[in-house]
Amino acid sequence: MGKAAAQKPIPAPVAQNETMQATITPPWFVNGSEYHVLNASFQVLVNGERAFRAVYQAIAAAKKSVCIICWGFQPSMYFIRDGASPCIGQLLMQKATQGVKVKILGWTMGAGNLAQLGPENNTPGYSAFFSRSPTETDQQHSFDVMWYAKAKSAQDPNLRFVGRGFTLDERTEILYRSRFQAKDSNLGWQTKAAHAGAVTHHQKMVVVDYEDPEHAVGFVMGHNMLDEYWDTDQHSYKRYGPNRGRNGHGPRQDISSRVTGPIVGDLFANFWQAWKKETGEALPKPDFSRYPVHADSQNLPIQGQLLRTQAQYNVKNIQDLYLQAVNNASTMIYIENQYFRWPPLAAKIQEAAKKQTQGGRDPGKHDSLYLFVVTNSSDEGMGDGTVKTYEMLNSLGRADTIPAVARLERADDAQTRLNRNEVESRLSQLEQNQLLPPSRYGGAAKIAAYQDKLKALQQKQAALKAQNESLRRQVEAARKPNAPVLPEERPGLKVHVCTLVAPDSLPRVAASVQVTPSGQTYPAAKVTKTPGREWTPVYVHAKLMIVNDTFMTLGSANINTRSMQVDSELNIAHHRPEITLPLRRQLWGLHTAGRGAQDKPLEAFKAWADIMKQNKQAEAVGQKPIASLVEFSRPSAMRTNKD
Repeated sequence: MGKAAAQKPIPAPVAQNETMQATITPPWFVNGSEYHVLNASFQVLVNGERAFRAVYQAIAAAKKSVCIICWGFQPSMYFIRDGASPCIGQLLMQKATQGVKVKILGWTMGAGNLAQLGPENNTPGYSAFFSRSPTETDQQHSFDVMWYAKAKSAQDPNLRFVGRGFTLDERTEILYRSRFQAKDSNLGWQTKAAHAGAVTHHQKMVVVDYEDPEHAVGFVMGHNMLDEYWDTDQHSYKRYGPNRGRNGHGPRQDISSRVTGPIVGDLFANFWQAWKKETGEALPKPDFSRYPVHADSQNLPIQGQLLRTQAQYNVKNIQDLYLQAVNNASTMIYIENQYFRWPPLAAKIQEAAKKQTQGGRDPGKHDSLYLFVVTNSSDEGMGDGTVKTYEMLNSLGRADTIPAVARLERADDAQTRLNRNEVESRLSQLEQNQLLPPSRYGGAAKIAAYQDKLKALQQKQAALKAQNESLRRQVEAARKPNAPVLPEERPGLKVHVCTLVAPDSLPRVAASVQVTPSGQTYPAAKVTKTPGREWTPVYVHAKLMIVNDTFMTLGSANINTRSMQVDSELNIAHHRPEITLPLRRQLWGLHTAGRGAQDKPLEAFKAWADIMKQNKQAEAVGQKPIASLVEFSRPSAMRTNKD
């Protein structure tokens, strides 16, 4: 627990007629956060097929309102891909004609929105001056243009799309905080400039019928409402038509959630604040405290907390949540995230393991703390942040998985230390040269003092010379292209860092093929390949962390400084093991083809190591993977430090 949290007492009621004892446990929720812990029902929605179907069904049943905040919105996207259901834009227009008030807030920055020029246009059809989505058909693009024109012009007062961004003053404040208040004190100038220049609204949430206690439902999402994010658990390398299956560039792993009950009020509060800021309209606020929790076998009751990063209001509760949660870890941490490049989190994990070891935890008797990570190693996933990813991995003793960048960074680090030493050596030599011997008539005391000073300077010079020679050898060794980069032990901590591939990957075949309704295949746009890897990567877009099979958080926040401090983000957290444990089993079973979903971390750790070893051997001889899970591997020497 941080100092700020420790200074805020957490009241806990005790029924003194029952007991005079209480068991103290580490806090999972963030004390003093803007949003309190509230009752809710909670359902995890793994991958796009489930998530988008649930959102579609909720919108289709809407009676009064639909409120959406998104990073990306494609009106022509088919949420249900059965060949018959309408796209989401058609459904929203239909609900608007029925009197349902549809309000969408999306991140748009006009000419400053560089995402519209990249491979993943976040608002296809919003502007005629920018490229359309690279995955959509001509018919889809025409529909997108028509839909946005209608929603922006308020032709139908019940259908509104409002773009939002950041003012110059807000960007200036973000730059200041990146320079002076970041948890990561080693941010480069490129990163700080990118934070202010390319800040985004990254939240993803939906609230349906917030006015109606019986029907109000909300979604805290990792998925963007774009074709790229629709996929099934199979994560096949095959592509289909836009209303028949996955039609994005490649397979994609992602997670969202569905909630009911009083916590929907905090979801609406987030929307209310953003809508008021952008439009000036203050929506009516119901009393959500008595909204019922609609629980069943798929929607279990929880006590949960919403948390945000909102730079405009200096809200950084998600970073507090992450640092507090890993500090509570005693058995295992599982992270499934698009990025893995926030060094303060690695430092906190190391600190937690080290303190437990210092406190008497013997890994030989009590086992270690285990960290399992699933992230990306492709250019698409790492393009802007290879240096921060290296810093994260190096901190955890796994720089061996990114060896080329490790060699360059270590060579630069050794060169920097060598340069400092050489300056210090020259200053020491100058001091020695300026040291004048005392007069022969100065007395024995002055002569002795001079000799002592001279001896100390000579010893310092000799030590600096030895250090310089050692540093020169380090620089030379690190710059050799085949210099070994080995894994390093961290006290009390065991680490696996992994990526995913399509389980039906075929080596040396186009990374993606299109499948027509008749079943015929033909080449299509290729997936961004992972350097040094033949198999089709599964792009991990999830933002999930599980601790001790009890705590979990998911939402829009990535493991990087942007999500912890800069971009607007929204996560949900709870600590109900009846949800967390089955989810972890489900995900590990999916990624390991049922071979590595053991409940004991040590057993799972060994199973993952065996799967990664077998997959490495299979890929080397041109065979298919035995499971999606492969070891994180980044042989590229490309260094980027914008994120």
